[in-house]
Amino acid sequence: MKAEGMLSIQFIGAAGVVTGSCYAVTYGQQTFLIDCGMFQGEPAEEKLNYVPAPVPAAGVVAVLLTHAHIDHSGLLPRLSAAGFKGRVLCTPPTRSLCDIMLLDSAKIQEQDAGTTPPLYDRDDALDVLELMEACDYDQRYRVCPGCTVRFRDAGHILGSAWLELEFDPLPEWNVDQPVTVVFSGDVGRGQSPILPSPVRPRKADFLVLESTYGDRLHPTRPPEDLLCEAINEASDEGTALVIPAFAVQRTQDLACLVEQLWEDRRIDGVDLFIDSPMAVKATRVYEEFAEHLTEEAEEKVQRFGQLLTYRYLKLCETSDQSRAISAGGGAQVIISASGMAEGGRVLHHLRRHLPNPRAQVLLAGYQCENTRGWKLQQGAKSLEILGGQVPVRARVRSLQGLSGHADYAELQDWLGRLETPPKCTFLTHGDGNARPALREKLEGWRVELPGHRERWTLMPAPQLDTLNVPS
Repeated sequence: MKAEGMLSIQFIGAAGVVTGSCYAVTYGQQTFLIDCGMFQGEPAEEKLNYVPAPVPAAGVVAVLLTHAHIDHSGLLPRLSAAGFKGRVLCTPPTRSLCDIMLLDSAKIQEQDAGTTPPLYDRDDALDVLELMEACDYDQRYRVCPGCTVRFRDAGHILGSAWLELEFDPLPEWNVDQPVTVVFSGDVGRGQSPILPSPVRPRKADFLVLESTYGDRLHPTRPPEDLLCEAINEASDEGTALVIPAFAVQRTQDLACLVEQLWEDRRIDGVDLFIDSPMAVKATRVYEEFAEHLTEEAEEKVQRFGQLLTYRYLKLCETSDQSRAISAGGGAQVIISASGMAEGGRVLHHLRRHLPNPRAQVLLAGYQCENTRGWKLQQGAKSLEILGGQVPVRARVRSLQGLSGHADYAELQDWLGRLETPPKCTFLTHGDGNARPALREKLEGWRVELPGHRERWTLMPAPQLDTLNVPS
């Protein structure tokens, strides 16, 4: 087989783990990346961020970015620092969100430089932001000679996309039609109060599919019911409800649900603090791109000039505003990053409220193993926070129904409009039993579970490149 006639994918990240999304696609003599994400969670996985990529950065012609979450975008500045000078294609909201998130990530890298070497700095982030090109949904864009991409709405966060790649046949392929490869990115659920449902694919010769919730179904109980119950208990007890939440999408969804509960008179007016500078900035991006939201959310922004209009909402950007939350006391709902309680201002709120048996913590999303959020979910009796051990006496609950990832039934529904099964489907973004369980659900399909850094040839015929199997 001649190398120049190949179409292949190397699974650089998210193969057997949930984070670190990155795939190297080689088409003839051209190589580009799908995502360039950071590994997060267990220390062993985070160490992978320091391992040099198996493809030379200077030889990468482009990066196609599915969305702005750090586990999909967070190593872009490191790629730039290593010599990447190509284009980064993404949707307009993703470009704006990366402007916030990558600079914040660089700040964290620089702050943590005393214990671990920084992956990159602010200048690296600024350099890669200059390479970003905004691409509208549903339009075709040239990636390299013979290859185009369409960004389709994935409904996961603002600006998220699944990618529909089309490759012109090369002489060795013995086919006369373009070959379509779909990368799912992260597929949403269609349950967000402010985001439309994901667009569903109709054709995929090959499919790279996430499997974060491949072994489970989301609870059928509406998430606002548990949220309502927790807020009312906080009001009755006159104490705090702390919600660790991702700054992008989860915070905005939660705030909209609180507002709706109040409008429906299911809760009394309770102070709601969004204590995250990134979440406040991200909310402004949502307002800037209101046309990407549901019709109701877009109309709200057009009418009021803002997405969040809850009367008792307080947005906290400065440190003084954050400290004032503790001075206030009484019943309060505090939404603060990070969503897995691995850093950020939420640690200060947890340190204060976890020892209080009348306080509550509501975990509002997926928790990677060995994160603080995961340990709370597993019933930890104490947590190491900001250099000390903090006893866990507060009531801890999980609000799983608000997840931004489709479960296995929702993924099957998302795939329901495919004209024919793909020739081969590769499952990624799943740990533990998630990938094997989803493979069983895709009955009759050829499904592979690629290993870390494995390279698979798609055309002329799908097969594992045994010369490139990692040792």
